[in-house]
Amino acid sequence: MDFFSRGYTALRGDRGQPQSADETIEKLADCLETATLLEDRRAGVLSLKGLVRDWPEEVGNKSFPGLIKVLHADYKDAEITKSVLETITILCTVQYQNDKDDKGFKFTDYFIEDSHNVTVLLDILEEFDFYVRYNTIKLLSNLLSNRSKRIQECILTNPMGISRLVDLLDDKREIIRNEGLLLLIGLTRNNTEVQKIVTFQATFEKLLGIIEEQEGISGDIVVQDSLTLMHNLLRYNVSDQVYFRETSCMQQIPGLLGYVGDARADHVPFSFEDWPPQKIANTVLVLQLIRILTEPDSTSTPINQKVMVQSGILLPIVQLGLCSNAPSIVRTEAIYAISYVAAANTVNQGLFEKVAVACPPPFTVNGEIDLSAAPTTPRSSLLALISIAVNGDKGFNYSYSSRAAATHAIYCTLDENKEAQAVLAATLKPPPQDNFNKTTPAHSAGSLLLHVIENWEDALTDPYKVWFACDILSHIIRDNEKAKQIAGSIVFGEEEKGEDPVPLLHHITAHLLMSTKNPQTNARIPIGYLCLLCTWLYDSPSSVSLFLAESTHVQFEMQSSVNDPVVQGLVAYLLGITYEYNSDPSTPLDRGKLQSIYSSRLDQFNSLLARLRDHPAIKNASQYLQISAEDESISSSTNSLPSLILDSVFVDQFKSTYEMIQRSIKKKPSNFSRFETDSPIPSSPVVPDSVIQSYKTTIQEQTNEIKLLKDKVAELEAALNKKENDSRNELLKLQEQNALLQHHVSDIEGKLKSVDNTDYKSKVDLLEKELLAEKEKFSELEKEQEDLLVCMSDQDSDIKKYKKRLREMGEVVTDSEDEEE
Repeated sequence: MDFFSRGYTALRGDRGQPQSADETIEKLADCLETATLLEDRRAGVLSLKGLVRDWPEEVGNKSFPGLIKVLHADYKDAEITKSVLETITILCTVQYQNDKDDKGFKFTDYFIEDSHNVTVLLDILEEFDFYVRYNTIKLLSNLLSNRSKRIQECILTNPMGISRLVDLLDDKREIIRNEGLLLLIGLTRNNTEVQKIVTFQATFEKLLGIIEEQEGISGDIVVQDSLTLMHNLLRYNVSDQVYFRETSCMQQIPGLLGYVGDARADHVPFSFEDWPPQKIANTVLVLQLIRILTEPDSTSTPINQKVMVQSGILLPIVQLGLCSNAPSIVRTEAIYAISYVAAANTVNQGLFEKVAVACPPPFTVNGEIDLSAAPTTPRSSLLALISIAVNGDKGFNYSYSSRAAATHAIYCTLDENKEAQAVLAATLKPPPQDNFNKTTPAHSAGSLLLHVIENWEDALTDPYKVWFACDILSHIIRDNEKAKQIAGSIVFGEEEKGEDPVPLLHHITAHLLMSTKNPQTNARIPIGYLCLLCTWLYDSPSSVSLFLAESTHVQFEMQSSVNDPVVQGLVAYLLGITYEYNSDPSTPLDRGKLQSIYSSRLDQFNSLLARLRDHPAIKNASQYLQISAEDESISSSTNSLPSLILDSVFVDQFKSTYEMIQRSIKKKPSNFSRFETDSPIPSSPVVPDSVIQSYKTTIQEQTNEIKLLKDKVAELEAALNKKENDSRNELLKLQEQNALLQHHVSDIEGKLKSVDNTDYKSKVDLLEKELLAEKEKFSELEKEQEDLLVCMSDQDSDIKKYKKRLREMGEVVTDSEDEEE
C-alpha cells in the first residue's frame, strides 16, 4: 500500500493537481538522486518502470544517472535491483538496428562509458535470486548486442567476470543456463582472449555434459547452442584446440554422432534413421566441428586428424556420408568431414580407402525398400564416392552439393598420394560388354568413370554427370606421370573383331568434338572434357605426343564452333599446353609445324586466354569445390543448374600457368632448344624449408626497406621542391626590396646634393639614420638568403645519399638533374 500511496502522490502533485508525464518523471528522477530511505528509492524505481514503456526517451534522459546510482548502491536488495535492471534493459533495447540515433544505442553508450557499471552487473550475478540473475543476463545480452567490442573489453578488466558467466552453465534452472549459454556465444565471437579465458574454465567439459544430458544430437536447441559455443571457442584458436584435445574432449566426438551397426564388421552397414529438423541442425554442427579441428594448413591439423581417427571418427562420418538415408545437408557435411580428416594425411587416406560400405538397398516402384531383392555386395568407399558424384545409384537422387562434396573428397584422398593415384588409375578398364546388359553393372571405380565419360549423350539433362566424372579422372592423373602412362595405355576397340584400337586420350577428344557439335549439349560437358585434357597434357611431353598422334585434333579444336567464352578460352589454353610441352623427340608434330598452324591466330589465342582469365568462373572461384546451399536452393526453385563451372584446383593451375602459356605461344621453336635436352634433367638440390623461409623473410624485409626509402625520397623531393619555390619567391622579394632601397638611396643622395647644407643639416642627419637602418635591414635579408641556400644544399645531399642506397639495393633510380643536362 505504501508503494501505491507514494506513486499516487507523485502523480497527483503537491496540491492535488494532476501532473504531466514530464513533471512526474522529473520528480521520480529527483527522488532517486536525493532519497535517503530505501523504500523511497524503491517506490521511485517501480514508478519509473511503469512509465518507461510509454515514455522511454523522457525516463532515460531524466532518470538514467539516478537508475545507475541506485544499481550501485542497492544491488543487494533483490526487489529494487530487479526493477532497475528491467528499466535499464528497456532503455537499452534497440528498436531500429539501422538507425544510429536509436535511443537504445544512446543509453547503451552512456551505460558502458564507465566500466564499473558492467562490473557491478557481474557482481550481481552472484545473487541466486532467479529474477535478478535472469534480468542481469538479459541486460548484458542487450549491451553485448549493441556494443560487443566495448563489453568484451569491460568484462576482460574484471578478474572474476568470465568465471561468473561460465558458472551460469552449472545453474540447475534451465532458463538461466540457456540464457547464460546464449550470452557466452555472443561474448566469445571474434575475440581470442575471451575465448582462451572461457576455455580454461572447464567450459568444454560442461558443454559436453549438457549435450549428454540432452541425449546427444537427438536433443533440443540447447544442444545446438552448446555446439555453437564450442565452434566459437575452437575456430582459428590453436591453444583452445590443444586444450580440447589434451582433456580428451576430442575423443568424445564420435560418440556424439553415433554409429548404427557393429564396428568390428567387415563393412559399414546402411543406416535408416528418423531425421527431425533439430537433429539435422545438431548433426551438421558436429560435422562442422570436425572440419574446424582439421582446417587445412593449420599447425594443429595433423595431430587432430590422428587423434580423431584413433578415436573412431571414420566409421560414423563414412556411414552418414556414404550409406545412410541422411538428408542432403547432413550427407554433404559428412562427406566434407571425410575430406578434411583425410586431406594431406597418407595414413588416414589409406585407412579410408580400405573401408567397405554397403550399397544402397533396391527400392520398389512405390519408393519402399524391396525386401525380396537379393542382398547387394559391399563396395569400396572410393567407388561409393564416385557413385554419388555421378549420381549412379539407382533409387537415389543425390543433390548437387553432395556430388560436389564427393568429388572434393576424392581429390583429398588422392592429394599428395601418388601411390593411391596409380592404384586407382589401374582400375580404368571398361567392364565386359555383357555387364552393361545387367540391371546393375559390376563396375569398378575406374570403369564407372569411363562408362559415364563415354556416354555423354545420356547426360544431356544432367551435364554435371560428365563434368564430375572428368574432374575425378583429372584428380587421378594430376601431376603423376605414372598414372598418366597407365591411362594412356588404355585402348578401346577389339582388334579380334576388326576394330581399330583407339587410345583413351583420343577417345575422350573424340567425345569432346562430338559434344560440341550437338546443339543440345550444355557447355559444362565440353568444359569437363577440356579441363581433363588440359590436366592430362600439362607438364607431360609423352602425353602431348600421344595427343598429337591424331593430327586432326588440332584442326578440329581450332575450328570449334562453340560460342561459350569458357570453352573457347580452354581450347586456347589446351593448344598452348600442346605447344609449351611438345618436347618429346617422337612427337609427330613438332613446334615448328604447330607454329605454322597457330601463327595466324596468335592474337586470337591471347584474347581468348585473357577473356577466360577475367571470367567470373576464374575470378570468383571458391577455395575448394563446393555448391552452396543458396546456389542449390536457387537451382531447385528455378529448375536450373548451379553456377559451378570450373573446379578450384583447375583454377589454381590456370592462374599459376596463364602467363607462361601466353608467353610460350609467342616464342619461336628455336628459343626452346636452349632449355631442353634429350637427356633427363638432373633433379634440383633439396633446399630446407627453413632456408627458403629465411630467404623469404630477407626478401620481405628488403622490400619493406626499399618501400620506406622510396617514400622517404619522394617526401624529401617534395620538401625540396617546396623549399626551392619558397626560396625563389623569397629571393624575388629581396631583389625587389633591394631595388626599392637603391632607388630610395639615389633619391636621398640627389636631394642631399640639391639642398643647402646649412639649412638642411638636421634633415641630412635624419636621412643618414634612415639610410643606415635600411642598409642593416638589407644585410639581415641577405643573411636569411644565405641560410636558405645552405638548407637547400643539405637537402640535396640527403637526396643523393638515399638515391645511392637505392641503387646499391638494385632499384632503378632516375637522376632528374642528369636527365635535364
